[in-house]
Amino acid sequence: MNFFQTIFNYIRETYTDRLFYFPSNIRISLLIILFCVIAVLELYLYISFRRAQQIKKKRDEAKWKEYIDNMLANLVIFDESDSTEEIVDHFYPKMSKLPLRNPIVNQVLTAEILTYHKNFTGKIQEVLSILYRRLNLDKQSKKKINNKNWEVKIEGIREANEMRIKEMAGEIIKYTDDENGLLRMEAQAAYIKLSEQYPFRFLDRAQERILDWHQVVLFEIITKNKQLVIPSFSHWLRSPNDTVVMLCLKLIDHFMQFDASQEVQRLLKHHNPKVVKKSVEIIGKLELADAEKHMFEVYFDQPEEIKLEILNSLGKISSGNYNEFLSSRIYSSDPKIKKEALYAIKRNPAYGEAKLREIYKQTTLENQALIKHVLDHRIKQ
Repeated sequence: MNFFQTIFNYIRETYTDRLFYFPSNIRISLLIILFCVIAVLELYLYISFRRAQQIKKKRDEAKWKEYIDNMLANLVIFDESDSTEEIVDHFYPKMSKLPLRNPIVNQVLTAEILTYHKNFTGKIQEVLSILYRRLNLDKQSKKKINNKNWEVKIEGIREANEMRIKEMAGEIIKYTDDENGLLRMEAQAAYIKLSEQYPFRFLDRAQERILDWHQVVLFEIITKNKQLVIPSFSHWLRSPNDTVVMLCLKLIDHFMQFDASQEVQRLLKHHNPKVVKKSVEIIGKLELADAEKHMFEVYFDQPEEIKLEILNSLGKISSGNYNEFLSSRIYSSDPKIKKEALYAIKRNPAYGEAKLREIYKQTTLENQALIKHVLDHRIKQ
């Protein structure tokens, strides 16, 4: 004890009585040392305080999670013969007594209701939706949506989406063309599900790109939602946003929208090769014979990839109007073009194979080898 007392007295005297007798460079060094020691002590105290807070928070979260889980588990196994309102009236008084002003309790309850709502269907899902609203958790979701932090906005949008809070659609649409890609994706996906009258209105105002992986997400949502009223996607084929056009072409393809045929044909002269290729693919799939002449008109100005797709579509349509054109393509210097033209001729069910045999007698050895390959039924294209 005397040792520590001596050290303490020495340090105190150094910084009080003796400090001004040292040279200036020594005084500066001592002050720097003192500052560093105080900073280290403050940092240590801060870290210790934060760790204590985190430990307490985790302990409280675990305690409340167990309590709320038990309550929701009882809700799940409650008598199914009771009506939805009876179940709500039974559990609401208990849940309303929870200290929801406590951020931890509020966060845990919200997360658990969302999890149970996602994993259950039918009456349980309906009960959870009603409880979510009665506990005013929907208002909390609205506050999150209007938060300045984009991550909090996404959290609120996901909550509104999961709990089917349809009145939030008006709040969400303003983020469907946000510069932040993640926020934009969440908003678009949620708006489709929540908007009752105009679920595709966000396409009217979309200026930002809809990335390929985001198109996949939207495609899945739209095609798997049986309650969604599907419009004619030809309405958006004149959009200045190429990614909107691509998404709509994929949906026209999936839903076989023949009413879009005129707009699809117009896209054969689009500036984006991806749009042109997808349009040609749809023309072939829908077997739009009226579009053959338009494909022929643009054929020679296209890159190889689109030329191959045009030949493929002509083969699917098989009207016979462009047999001579297909026959001429087997003399192309590109072997891929030759092969695709031969398969296009073969697809004609009436005289395709007979036409190939006729060509076989008149063409070069190289082309004869290709024709043999195409006529071999053991080989699939």
